[in-house]
Amino acid sequence: MIRITKKVFTDLAIYMIGFGVVIGVVFPLFLLAVGVDPALALAPWFFILCVAAGIVVGLINILLARGIVGSRIEELVMRMRYISSHLMNDKHEDIVNNCNPEECLVKVDSQDVLGESASTYNLLVQSLFSSIKSELLVREFTSMLSLRLELEDLALSVLPTLLATTAAESGAIIMERDGELFLVATHRVNNPENLLKNDVLVEAMKTRKRRLLDLPEGIVVTSALLDYVPRQVCIEPLLYHDIALGAVVLAAAKPFSENSLHFLDLVNASLAVAFRNSLTYDQLQQLAANDSLTGMYNRRFGMARLQEEYGRALRSGSPIGLCLFDLDHFKRVNDTYGHPLGDKVLAHVSKLIRGVLREGDVALRYGGEEFLIVLPGASLTDAFQIGDRIRRVVEETIFQHGSQNLNLTISGGTSSWPDYDASSADALVRKADEALYQAKESGRNRIIAL
Repeated sequence: MIRITKKVFTDLAIYMIGFGVVIGVVFPLFLLAVGVDPALALAPWFFILCVAAGIVVGLINILLARGIVGSRIEELVMRMRYISSHLMNDKHEDIVNNCNPEECLVKVDSQDVLGESASTYNLLVQSLFSSIKSELLVREFTSMLSLRLELEDLALSVLPTLLATTAAESGAIIMERDGELFLVATHRVNNPENLLKNDVLVEAMKTRKRRLLDLPEGIVVTSALLDYVPRQVCIEPLLYHDIALGAVVLAAAKPFSENSLHFLDLVNASLAVAFRNSLTYDQLQQLAANDSLTGMYNRRFGMARLQEEYGRALRSGSPIGLCLFDLDHFKRVNDTYGHPLGDKVLAHVSKLIRGVLREGDVALRYGGEEFLIVLPGASLTDAFQIGDRIRRVVEETIFQHGSQNLNLTISGGTSSWPDYDASSADALVRKADEALYQAKESGRNRIIAL
C-alpha cells in the first residue's frame, strides 16, 4: 500500500476516512440502482448525510484500531524502552533482579500476528535475561577467582559455586603435577582416590574433551563416586594453552541442562588460568620454603614454623619436642668422595628422616649436615623415642655408591617443653644443641635427651 505520511496510524486514518467518503458518494448511486426514488437518492441533504456517515464510520474504525491494535503496540514499545534504557545505562544487574513480568513482559491475549509478536518479544526478553544472568554469574565467578591464589583455597571456593550453578550434587577438582594426578577438593565423594585411577578421567584429559556419562536407572556406581545414584557425570578438562592442567568432575541426579554446560564453557578458560596461577604460586612457595637439596623446609621458613608451633603449644598447654641431628663424620665423606656424593648422602638421609616422622611433624635443614625436627605434642620421652628410631633407620640403611657401600650414622639431641621450661623457641633449640654436643662428645651414633 502506498505510504502517505511517516506515521502508520495517520495513513490508516486517511485511508479509512477516504474510504468512508467514497462509500458516502457511491451509496446514493447504489440506491438508484435498486429502484429508490431519485428525488430521495439524489437529494443534496441525503447525499451530504451519506458522505458524513462514511466519514463517521471511518473515524470510528480508526479509533477502534488505535484502541485495540495501537494499545498493544504501545505496550510493547513501552516495555522495550524500559529494557533498552537499563541496558544503555549498564544496569544489567538491576534489570535482572528487579524486572518482574508485569514490567518487562507483554501479555499474550490473541492468536494472530499481534499475539505472535508479543510471544516472540517475551522469548527474546527471556533469552536476554538468561544471557545477562550468565554474564553476571561469570563476572562474579571470575572476580572470585582473582581473589584466590593458594591452590587449596581456590579449589575449596570454586567447587561449591560449580555445584550450585550446575545443580550437581557432588564433585571433585583434580590437578596434575609432574605427570601425577592428585585431589585438590571433593564434595560428597566416597573413596575419592579411586577417581585418580578412572580410565574415563584419564581419557578426557588426554583428548582434552568434555565427557558426559549417562547412567541408566538401576545402575549404581560403587567405586567411583557417590553416596547416592547419579544419572549423569560430567568430566570437564581444564585447558591452559590446549594443555590439560586437571579436570572438574561433577555428578548430578538428573542430566545437566544446556545452561549448565554453557556456563562450564564460559568459565573453563578463567578456571584454567586461575589454577595455572595457583600451581605456579604453589611451586614458588615451595621453592621459597624448601631446601632444594633435601626437600625439607629451609632454615628461615622452618624456624618460622617452629615459632608457630611453639606459640600454639604455649596457648594450648600441650607439649612440644625437638630433635637436632648431625651426620657423623660427614666431612670425611666430602673429602673422600667429593661434594656431589655428599649432596646425595644428605638427600638420602633426609628421605629416611621424613619416612619416620608423623603427620604434622616439621622437618628442616638447620645447617650443612644438621637437621631439626619439630614434634608437636611430643614429650621428652616421645622426642627421644622418635629420635632414636631415626638414628637406627640411618644406621641400618646402607647407602650404595657404585660398587661401594657406605655405612652412615647420625647423632642427635632432644629437648621438650614443658619438660624443659624454655623461655622461647630459640632457648628450646639451644637445649637440643647442648644435647647434640654431648652425643658427639660421648662417641656419636646416639641420642641424648636433656
